[in-house]
Amino acid sequence: MSIKTTLGRAFVFLVLSAGMHGCSDDDKPGSAGGAGGTSGTGNDAAVSPDGGGSADSSMPDDDAPGAVPEASSDSGGGAADSGASDGEAGAPPPKASSCTIVTDKKTPIAEPSGRLVYCGIDIGSKNVKISVVSVEKGKPGTIKDERQCKRNLGLGTLVFDSSTGTALPLGDDFIGYLVDTVKEFQAICTLDRGTLIGADATQWARDATNIQDVRAKVKTGTGIDIDVLTPDQEGQYGYVAATLDSPGHLSLDPGSNSFQVSWRLQDATDIGTVSAPLGYVRASTNDVEPAADFASGRAAYVADATQQLVAALAKLGPPMTLAAVKQLVTDGKLGKELFVVGQDGAVALVVRNELKDSNGTWPSDQKAYDDLVAAQVFKLDPTYGTISADPIAPAELTTFLTSAIGPSDFATLKKDPVKTIYGQKALVVPALLDLLVTELGLDKVVMVPQEMVTGYILTRLPPASIPR
Repeated sequence: MSIKTTLGRAFVFLVLSAGMHGCSDDDKPGSAGGAGGTSGTGNDAAVSPDGGGSADSSMPDDDAPGAVPEASSDSGGGAADSGASDGEAGAPPPKASSCTIVTDKKTPIAEPSGRLVYCGIDIGSKNVKISVVSVEKGKPGTIKDERQCKRNLGLGTLVFDSSTGTALPLGDDFIGYLVDTVKEFQAICTLDRGTLIGADATQWARDATNIQDVRAKVKTGTGIDIDVLTPDQEGQYGYVAATLDSPGHLSLDPGSNSFQVSWRLQDATDIGTVSAPLGYVRASTNDVEPAADFASGRAAYVADATQQLVAALAKLGPPMTLAAVKQLVTDGKLGKELFVVGQDGAVALVVRNELKDSNGTWPSDQKAYDDLVAAQVFKLDPTYGTISADPIAPAELTTFLTSAIGPSDFATLKKDPVKTIYGQKALVVPALLDLLVTELGLDKVVMVPQEMVTGYILTRLPPASIPR
């Protein structure tokens, strides 16, 4: 059964009333919970998305059983001999991957008693990630993270020139790095005794002019068919991950190259979604960074994002408007909270001015930033399940956007190394949250740690899709 994507079309998904997500500590797996605050409930049914082949979690023949090969950080390994594309000229080799929850890539997760282990790979525009999750058989609402790993390949900036709007091919060097990374993540899944559900790819893959060549080389090197998601699928998986498909909510997946806003009405089975190819990297590059000050950059971005949202909503069948979505909130068909998927606490730290040190200095080292984010303790909220931080109120967004970013802050956030580590996200995502809160009449932002790939996994769990 294929996924249907806009309001007014039939759509079948898991009905889940609970969810859970792991915290960053090595010895603290995730706690139960989810939207609605119950656990261990749900239907066995899953949906098989359109397109894409099945994935094999077995390792390539040249890898010894139980070994986890490190993805190459030079031009060797799986990288081909030919040069990089124009978008990759001078690009340094990507750094090695890193993991949370269980950080040692050579140590398997503790075998979860009575639970099945699944893995999903998300080949995103900025990071390639693997989520290793466990779930009780027949109870998808019991899903929790056992390990998350990521490697920053920055594919989005390599295949799309934001300043000119030009799509580019992904060069052979970075195809090789991608193959190496997928092979490493396959090995981690095997080490953790998991079944690899598949590998998805997002906006970068829709942009890359040689995506079919990329898919073929990844298939040859790893045995995996990459599922190039449509914008609607990306939004739907984000909604399922953020809310575990509980009805009556709005969700946002604020990616680096695109963002998706999705919703599911009370007593409805379909998920409405719109997507804009204006993620925080593109928006920061084109709208915010060229501006004389943050206020001007924010104004330019808000105008751009609003125009793209309005245009995307108008293309739905039937057409929608921001005012129409707001009316759904007013009528109680959608809640007044915005669930934001894939948040590790960093946005809350920025908005609440907790990322800077006592001297007012922004962290400029990747490890220092990662340590600050990892120190955040996920909470089990009785209403929203596992959350990354206390919900953000509209007044907090207003304070941050109007008074927290002075000239020196703006200069720091739009300049490397801070820019690449978290600066572009800090400049754009809070402005997007404020835009949606204001336009849709919302009263809080709920940040959840589930990644979009969690929704990808959940919709593909056996048994095959059945109508509910």
